[in-house]
Amino acid sequence: MRKLVIAVGGAVLLAGCGDGGQPVKNEPEAAKSIEPGQYQADWKVASLRSVDKTTPATNLKQDATGTTTACVTSQVDPALFAEDGDSCTVADPYVRNGRIQMDLTCTRKGQSGQVRQSVSGTFTADSIEAEVSTSTYLSGAGDYAMTRNFTAKRLGECPPAATKTAGKEASEGASG
Repeated sequence: MRKLVIAVGGAVLLAGCGDGGQPVKNEPEAAKSIEPGQYQADWKVASLRSVDKTTPATNLKQDATGTTTACVTSQVDPALFAEDGDSCTVADPYVRNGRIQMDLTCTRKGQSGQVRQSVSGTFTADSIEAEVSTSTYLSGAGDYAMTRNFTAKRLGECPPAATKTAGKEASEGASG
């Protein structure tokens, strides 16, 4: 019993010694909103699998990487997270207090059916970290499930008369 009391007493004393009495540093307060501007997202395919035992109807492969560019105004342009060539609409966006959550419903040229994406992550005033989970509901073969990890940074102001194609052109110009 005496050894137990000594051990507990020692543990209590050590617990109070960790930081030399300095106050604990708190993480910076989460940004309430994302700073509007042009954002560049670097992404990587973390997982890709067929859900109908056919070749997935995507040009992306496991561990593929890429970059997208889009303009953020009062809302995040879904082109930032969409696969190349997809046209997406946003549902249920939540972009506040350092958290981002939105659902995208996309269509793909040459495919009937839907590509659905769930975006979930965090942000600071000028950056976004997110995981994008994709599930397809196509009328033919090729349904797949995919997860991509995104890291986006604000580059500056949006170009004048920014459109959805401006983001694509900017990313193509940056790579060439």
